[in-house]
Amino acid sequence: MSTTRITMQDNNSNDLFQKNVFSEKVIDILMEWIMEGKLRMGDRLNANQIAQSLGISRMPVREALLDLEKRGLAESTPYAGMRLVKLSEDDIKQIYLARKALEPIAAQYACRYVTDEDIARLEVIHKDYERIVWDENAKPIDSYTQNRLYHFEIYKISRLNQICAMIEQLWDRLSFFKLIYGHDLLETPESKAELVQTHRDYLDALIARDEEKIYELVAGHTNKRIVDIPYSMDEYLGEEKIDV
Repeated sequence: MSTTRITMQDNNSNDLFQKNVFSEKVIDILMEWIMEGKLRMGDRLNANQIAQSLGISRMPVREALLDLEKRGLAESTPYAGMRLVKLSEDDIKQIYLARKALEPIAAQYACRYVTDEDIARLEVIHKDYERIVWDENAKPIDSYTQNRLYHFEIYKISRLNQICAMIEQLWDRLSFFKLIYGHDLLETPESKAELVQTHRDYLDALIARDEEKIYELVAGHTNKRIVDIPYSMDEYLGEEKIDV
């Protein structure tokens, strides 16, 4: 059981606002546990235990669990309570197919609206990502988080807010698989160099305002995941005895 705690301060803020704030903090913590492998597919989510672990009431935890359910990360079943979902190979492939349909479009539109200020910001994010990738002490979650930041920094430039929201939901559903990517894709100098170069290629296409090029790059990268993804469910499934 994690010993993470959320600090509550007594103030005159609106109760609903406070509830939303603490609920969002709980979601962030649960997503971190998922990305760190502390929570795995099929694990039971015990609201009482989570609240006790975080040192808060059950209400924001319950709100957070409902939000996870809306995101497609958790599911509630009669007499069994709330559990993280179990995704099949077909589920994963469908999610990647949906990403392949949406993300190249978002990147393409980003080329239309990108500014020099956007490019400068992406350069900084890219340099931080490169540093993390080559840092032997960095954790897989570090590269995953920075990679996600880089991609969504590009997509939000597109001004396609609805499409970006759908892409984010798809990424959330695949959060279980990031540790495998983190380990597998950071195993060799060659694989690390490929990751860094992929980001560099996106950035160069944005600088050139080359919509066709970035569309092809993003589509090709996503298709590679569809083909190469490790589909062994043993890597992601939790054990029935684990309650969090």
